Amino acid sequence: MPEIRTQSSLARRLVGFILVTFFLATGSAFGQLVRTEIPYEFTFAAKVLPAGAYTFSLTTSGLRAQSATGAIFTAPIVTRLHGPTEFLREGSLVFDKTGGGHVLSEVWMPLTDGVLLHNAPKGHSYDILLIYGLDQNSGVSGKVAFDRTCARCHGPAGKGDPRADKFFNTKVPRLNSAEVQAKSDSELKEIIKQGSGVMDPVEIDEGGFRHRLPLQSIDGVIAYVRTLKQ
Repeated sequence: MPEIRTQSSLARRLVGFILVTFFLATGSAFGQLVRTEIPYEFTFAAKVLPAGAYTFSLTTSGLRAQSATGAIFTAPIVTRLHGPTEFLREGSLVFDKTGGGHVLSEVWMPLTDGVLLHNAPKGHSYDILLIYGLDQNSGVSGKVAFDRTCARCHGPAGKGDPRADKFFNTKVPRLNSAEVQAKSDSELKEIIKQGSGVMDPVEIDEGGFRHRLPLQSIDGVIAYVRTLKQ
């Protein structure tokens, strides 16, 4: 079967075009399990699924998603994606943001090629979430994630930054304060994932793309913040 040249929705922003071939062969990604926490409801296999933890795997019938409750959904694979997308190849979910919702459009298993599930028209934005193999402990460490995200507003030691206070016209919470330290881990996790007040959900820039912190790194950030107590 001849190869087809087309554009992946996200890869358009990376390299202008990528090479897409029909998904014909059984590759090393088959049987690989990956999981991530998806913070918003999304469309998968023409179904709107709720936010939550999902495990994904490639099968001969398509991409399988299993929710934390055990419900299983399978989406057909449109094409397999190839290209110089090293950031995505670490393992990523790409969501097209169209019509006020999120549609799972590309899935990149760690260190393998990607698969295309949905091809949306031009003129929309994207959300990217990292995914990790179940046998991996990968993820940005707590201190590294803190230094690359939280520190720019909260200060390198969590003691605040007058420039950030001036920019936001408010006193940014001091992470070493008794008030912040009194919050539970679940409260801090919710703030990191959803944002609070003038603070947006925490995102990290890697390879020129901004994405939400994966759960491993969120837990690491919280553990690091605990070391900042006064």
